[in-house]
Amino acid sequence: MRDKLVYKIAKKNIKAFDFKDITIEKINTDILNIMMEKIETYDDFYTFGVKNTSSINKDIIRKLSNKNYLFHTIDKMSDGGRAIDINIKNPITGKNMTGSSSASAVNVLYGINDFAIATDGGGSVINPAISLNLFSILLKGAGLKAKNSKKSTDNIEFTAGTGIISKNFEIIENIFKLLFDIKPENKKHIIAIPSNLYTADDKPMKETLENIIKNVGNVQIKEFKYPDFSNREESIKQIKKIFKEVDFISCMEGPTDIYGMGDSVFGCMGETYKNEQNKSGKYLSKIANMINSSAISIPTNELSKSLLICSKENVQNTANLIEFCKQIYQIYELPELYKRYFLKSYERKKQEYFFKEGD
Repeated sequence: MRDKLVYKIAKKNIKAFDFKDITIEKINTDILNIMMEKIETYDDFYTFGVKNTSSINKDIIRKLSNKNYLFHTIDKMSDGGRAIDINIKNPITGKNMTGSSSASAVNVLYGINDFAIATDGGGSVINPAISLNLFSILLKGAGLKAKNSKKSTDNIEFTAGTGIISKNFEIIENIFKLLFDIKPENKKHIIAIPSNLYTADDKPMKETLENIIKNVGNVQIKEFKYPDFSNREESIKQIKKIFKEVDFISCMEGPTDIYGMGDSVFGCMGETYKNEQNKSGKYLSKIANMINSSAISIPTNELSKSLLICSKENVQNTANLIEFCKQIYQIYELPELYKRYFLKSYERKKQEYFFKEGD
């Protein structure tokens, strides 16, 4: 058991060097030493990366590092916090990677890290995760946020929220329990679904969401006409009104940045490019942080598509959201080839000719 753990962490550490100066700023080369100091205490260990921004509270890192979570990498972020990273490719599609926590998401996809701590202004945690079919949680509603406010690329003032990009849901649940000592309420929840929206690949959200949520007990579905999310400021106002009547707001997101490029810098360059921006498959994810909510994205088995559910502000509502999502996160199964090629890629032999023994 001990040998397997050491092997796993060592392979992840070696894999990280393949991404140095691409997605990774700095690698913790003491990671095996740190693990060996705790190996008699824990049955398993998890590696994590941290987005290179001062907006993340170091107390979170300390709490994790005191347990069986190993601080592995400092991750790059997209230039200027853009929603598109012009320096990193999406490993699945070959297109520009979704930002701004682009590097953190890629490092999780390749199995270098089991999860990443990152920041979200207008979708910067949620959308990179969605684009790579990973799980994510935004914890702004639970109070995890930056100290200072800033302006988004479309000139809206906001405070960045802290979130997690993860290879699975269990990690998200366990980290929340570590950070917050609170249990979910046993009560009936009301969840909003859109009556009018279609995903970027032209599929009705209402039907998909109904089929998912019907698997959850003790919930009431309520239909609303959602904004089209092309205008953030107007969308914020309308979604806040809906939140007065419900506990959760749901949406299908994606396919993210497949049919259009969801970036405000790109979209400001004329009507043609604004229209292309609006085809990016980004909806509720664009404003989840700006309405001070917590949010969870659950990947589907279709490329760059996820279910997104937001809860109202406060830590109790976040606990309720996690418990709600716990009942549905397993509804989709990702292809085995995806898991083998990406999530377990650190296990692969390189099979380099130079090191082969003869022919």
